[in-house]
Amino acid sequence: MPKPQNHKGYSCRVNILKYIKVGDKWRFAPAQTQNSKLKQDWVLVDGSPERHAEGTYYIEWYENGVRRRQSVKDSSEVLEQARRKAIELDAGKAGIELAESEEGQGLRVSDAVKDYLKEIEPPQREPRTYGAYKQCLELFAQNCRKTHLHDVTREDILAFIRKLYDLGCGPRTAYNRAVIVCQLLKLNGITGLLHKRDWPKYVDPIRPIYEPEDLTAFFSACQPAEKTLFLFYLLTGMRDKEVRYSTWRDVDFRSHAVRVTAKTPWAFKPKNKEEREIPIPVSLVAELKAHKERQQVNNPNNLIFPTAKGGPDKKHEWKLKRIAYKAGLNCGRCTSRHGNKCADGEYCSNWFLHKFRHTFATRNLQDHVCDIRTLQLWLGHSDLASTMVYLKAVRNKDVAARVNGSELAAFAIAARNVTQAHAAG
Repeated sequence: MPKPQNHKGYSCRVNILKYIKVGDKWRFAPAQTQNSKLKQDWVLVDGSPERHAEGTYYIEWYENGVRRRQSVKDSSEVLEQARRKAIELDAGKAGIELAESEEGQGLRVSDAVKDYLKEIEPPQREPRTYGAYKQCLELFAQNCRKTHLHDVTREDILAFIRKLYDLGCGPRTAYNRAVIVCQLLKLNGITGLLHKRDWPKYVDPIRPIYEPEDLTAFFSACQPAEKTLFLFYLLTGMRDKEVRYSTWRDVDFRSHAVRVTAKTPWAFKPKNKEEREIPIPVSLVAELKAHKERQQVNNPNNLIFPTAKGGPDKKHEWKLKRIAYKAGLNCGRCTSRHGNKCADGEYCSNWFLHKFRHTFATRNLQDHVCDIRTLQLWLGHSDLASTMVYLKAVRNKDVAARVNGSELAAFAIAARNVTQAHAAG
């Protein structure tokens, strides 16, 4: 069907689309019809017919220049739903009000949430990501006063943001969850509800890093296998799941590099679906060789850091906190999100795995080991903005000398001399 014009006075036509997966991404594609009948599962992808059994059908139309979409669960009802919507639009142009049945009132908020969650369920998204989306969208559906999705307004989203604050969420969490809700609305053709000033304002912090004295004390408290594990985190900048599923095949001892690759047995895929290679120093190569020699021959999964039974180890963070606590490195002031006090055990929030990644990125920029684009590749970021946050914490090695030799610093020295003279007099 031809696409309607996005302006007043357009022909009241309704498009039939299908939300399909092309490569690694989901997108809408026009459904194919033949002799006024739907050609089941056939769509046009960039003008070429393709068969896609996956996905959900949608009808699409325009109201006052605004695109709307509505999912249709039963594919046998797609043409009828499109016909009914076209009649409704034609009647609206003529100033005729049609009595709507419950079925004709559009997609319910609860059904829209269920449909969206079904489309992004694992392995399409990581289980942890899916869980966060599920919690957010179900909370929105429970607290939204509107029954149908296309009745949702700006005030409904603002009310949801206020609800998040009432539940104890911070501005950053509220922002991220508002984004998830807006993704659901956008998928159904609803955009532009929130103004720029409506979005929660949060402070983007400087990424914390481990200082040399912290690392020296920590590694002094490690056993040999633990030392290799956390040096691997520090000197590769890899994420926890990437380390957990790293195998010896990923280590290139000759080229001094380690790779992040997909692992089919565990359904592990690198973030952003891109494999990458990270150079490692000779010191880590030597540690890995010694670590491999210490491992038992029986390592069926070929993992670098397996559990005693040879499987992926999910307790790296706990091991990190346990070593920090035993070494007396806890700050003694913080409390975990579960209410555990830092002084009482392995709960210090200053010791966490991702901080090794922050340290890796910041130090490599500070020591001019690589430029920002190269670091982006090493970290596996899909956009440069994610990498540029590390520029905030970069300290040039000669900056202290330049600051101390500045004209402003001379005023501080003069003021101190005057104070000392007054005290002596």
